[in-house]
Amino acid sequence: MLDAGFTGRGERMVNSQALLSVRDLRKWHELKRGLFGRVDYVKAVDGVSFDLKRGEAVSIVGESGSGKTTLGKTILRLYKPTSGVILFDGIDVTNLKSRELREYRRNVGFVQQDPFGALAPFMTVRQILEEPLIINKIKKRERIKRIRSSLEEVRLTPVEDFINKYPHMLSGGQQQRLVIARAIILNPKLIIADEPVSMLDASVRIEILTLLRELQRRHNLSVIYITHDLSTTRYFSEWIYIMYAGKIVEKAETGEVLSKPFHPYTRALLNATPDPDPKNRFVMRDVPPGEPPSLANPPKGCRFHPRCIYMKKGLCDKKEPPEVEVERNHLVGCWLYA
Repeated sequence: MLDAGFTGRGERMVNSQALLSVRDLRKWHELKRGLFGRVDYVKAVDGVSFDLKRGEAVSIVGESGSGKTTLGKTILRLYKPTSGVILFDGIDVTNLKSRELREYRRNVGFVQQDPFGALAPFMTVRQILEEPLIINKIKKRERIKRIRSSLEEVRLTPVEDFINKYPHMLSGGQQQRLVIARAIILNPKLIIADEPVSMLDASVRIEILTLLRELQRRHNLSVIYITHDLSTTRYFSEWIYIMYAGKIVEKAETGEVLSKPFHPYTRALLNATPDPDPKNRFVMRDVPPGEPPSLANPPKGCRFHPRCIYMKKGLCDKKEPPEVEVERNHLVGCWLYA
């Protein structure tokens, strides 16, 4: 639960079953160009909506530059939304400031992509974990207890061997375990994990994902797992949201997306996933030509149409496709199904 002192700006939704509700969220980064001060925008997140239940994990999947990291940071309120609504535990947190925003962030942990870059090199493990506790005015006796407990939960044990070390004295996997320990030390209800294993050795990745999954189930955490790798989502999340050029183009349960993808972009992502079967080493894979569009000047209509082999002139390049429920709980934004 949010702290009793957390009032928020907006009314509590009495019948809300979702921990997090995002509605038509936009984050446009301002650019200034030209001699006349004309203002353009990078439309990194442009009209995203979804719900996340308590104890549920969802994966947000897309290429680099699709806006998925910006979406995570906007939900965390590291970025202020340009428009739209973020509801957390039934409270509108879209425009929170100062004290209320700090109390909201107590309930949202963040696991960054680069573990070494996320850790202050001049601070010990103890100081890194104690800092958020001090900021949130946790008493000293309770701080020591939480530090030991969080290190044990991420398996940095025996605690005495790690508590006085500096980040450079830890391996990459141990550094990411420390980042996770810091993310859970305030007992949050939501974890946003931004590519948490992409910079780790392949042998360590499954250990970190397994650890996150165990923590999620043990503490009934909701998790937003941001990744470009569809192959890891089958082991981690209940739902997958496919993101392209600032928009979510397909939503469904994980098994449905992986076994029956509808959007041409989702199919392309699956085709690009490495297959360990040696029989497939000579199989040519169909991947779309070109690169993701510039979010400062995205294409009109469907943003995937310049790369899509199914593009219909006069439709896909003119009108944005509506979101259609192709099958039960399987939503797709594509003119092939509208």
